[in-house]
Formats: sequence, structure tokens, C-alpha cells
Amino acid sequence: MTTMPARIPLPALSRRTATRVLAGSVLAALVLVVVAHGPAERTGPLGWSGDAKAFAHPTLPGDRLVTGTLRNDGAAPLRLDLADVQLVDGDGSPVPGTPVFLRASGKSLWGPALGATPADPELLRTGRITLLAPGEEVPLTVAWHTKDGDPERVDYGRGSVRLPQ
Repeated sequence: MTTMPARIPLPALSRRTATRVLAGSVLAALVLVVVAHGPAERTGPLGWSGDAKAFAHPTLPGDRLVTGTLRNDGAAPLRLDLADVQLVDGDGSPVPGTPVFLRASGKSLWGPALGATPADPELLRTGRITLLAPGEEVPLTVAWHTKDGDPERVDYGRGSVRLPQ
């Protein structure tokens, strides 16, 4: 005599049904995360490393500045050009602003005698491009006037990061 319960055969799920159940579960979990936490903090390989800080100068009430550090959490190196970086509002419309891959703005030393297009070392030094290996970080500073709009994100072409409020 055995003390093991008798096995009751369960109906086998087809591969298609199992896939649908799994996909539905993943979609439901994603909806719950978005509803619980609001819009994604980021899309793409870049994210804030630590806290980005937002500033409003007391004598320039219509000017805003955000500065922080971005980290490449992706598996591939990235080259980002300022021409691809823009501030966007909640509807995805662009908001005029000034981004730079530095903690502060700087002056270019490139002059007409050196050629029409600055070389990459000059573009890197002045924060107009950045080259990021996986895991590397770069500072990002963006500034805008509130009369031009209320940006929610920094879009860099391959993704975006939410601006702190």
C-alpha cells in the first residue's frame, strides 16, 4: 500500500495557449507598473546616474536649468551629438533649450583658420558630442525659458530621460 495520492491528469495546454497566457500576464504586469509609477523615467540605454538637480535662479524666475550625470546602461558604445538632443513636453513637442555634455557652458577655441568643422577632440572638450562605452558616464546640463514651454523629457534620438521637477 502507498501513501502517495493518485495522479490526476491535467489537460495539456497547447504551445499557442501557453504563449497567449504568458503574453497576457506580461502585458498586465506592464500596465500595472505604468499605472502605479506614471510614465517611464527613461527609454533607451541612457539613465540618470544619481539625482539630476533642477534650478530656478531667484533673479531670473523664467529661466530653468537641470544638471546631472547620464550613464550608458546599454551593451553597445554610443556617440551622441547635441544636434540630436532636444527637450520635449508631455505631448512630444519640442521646447527650445540649450543642452551641453558638460557641468557648465564653455567657449570653443576653434576658429575659421582651423577649418570649417571642428575636430572630434574639440567637440568632446566643448561638450557638443560625447562618446560613451557601456557603463561610462557623462555630465548633461540643459537650460530653457519657461515662456517657451514646459519640457518633461530630454530626447536624444535613441531614447529619452525624464527631467526632475
